[in-house]
Amino acid sequence: MRAGAVIVNFNGGADLPACLDALRAQTVPVEVVLVDCASSDGTRRLAESPPPGVRGLPLPRNAGYAGGCAAGLDLLGPGVDPVGFFNPDCFPASEFLAVCAALLAAEGDVGGVAGRLVRADGTTLDSCGQLLTPFLLRVRDRGYGEPAAGAYQSRGDVLAACGAGMVYRRAALAAAAVDGEVFPSDYFAFWEDLDLGWRVRNAGWRIVYEPRAVAVHRRAATAEPGAGRLIFRRPPELAAAVVANRWATLLRNLHAVDFLVRLPVLLPGEILMLSWLAVRDPRLLPALRRALPRVRRAARQRGRLPRRRLGRLL
Repeated sequence: MRAGAVIVNFNGGADLPACLDALRAQTVPVEVVLVDCASSDGTRRLAESPPPGVRGLPLPRNAGYAGGCAAGLDLLGPGVDPVGFFNPDCFPASEFLAVCAALLAAEGDVGGVAGRLVRADGTTLDSCGQLLTPFLLRVRDRGYGEPAAGAYQSRGDVLAACGAGMVYRRAALAAAAVDGEVFPSDYFAFWEDLDLGWRVRNAGWRIVYEPRAVAVHRRAATAEPGAGRLIFRRPPELAAAVVANRWATLLRNLHAVDFLVRLPVLLPGEILMLSWLAVRDPRLLPALRRALPRVRRAARQRGRLPRRRLGRLL
């Protein structure tokens, strides 16, 4: 068994060498691909002249997390399975990929694994898999900001894995591809992890949270410091990407029944959030207008993809 690991880097700073060291220290053989998205902080040199055991892929432009994952996946050999995708600020424990691979080997209907991501303090959870909130259908990382001690110790099904550190079976990725793309190229960043997990599930696979697969994750590198929801602290282009990618994900994956029963709450909630974002920064609206083609594309793809009711995955 030879696992794969794709790191998507954009100005990862001191985190990137630590992430590379963590992946090179895995207890199973792993083929590491470092994709650099036109970094300007000096970390691009690690993709141009990678350390032993790492294949570098310096891209000519910033293709975003989705584009970087797609490029890295294409570079991995066909026999590499499973494949992990990582942010440079994610540092998996040495057994991370071995634990994920063992779960996938033991349970043939599992297509992806969500690990137990903890913050750098070691006492706070970051993500134990992703679900959606029951009515407004917003991404919810289980355990986000909660004390880690004694929490989320049992394996269980989730809708998706956090993109900072997620592992998928190659067959599940292939089954979830839409228009030949595992990662929609127009997403750039945000919601691509939830969209992928949801498509994998709609294709008939399970996504499972495995508490023994532990990694450290620092979060919110693209947000301004402060309290409150991250979307309100992001630059307008990134906030628009969050909104547009969310709409595209719902259009592509949401079962019609799940949409209709939530419409009386979902529609006003969406209007209120968009209005508040526009009031805080009017530059959001032109940025969102530029992002709308991906929403229209997702609407066209809807008829070509299977959909399943969400059921308990909320």
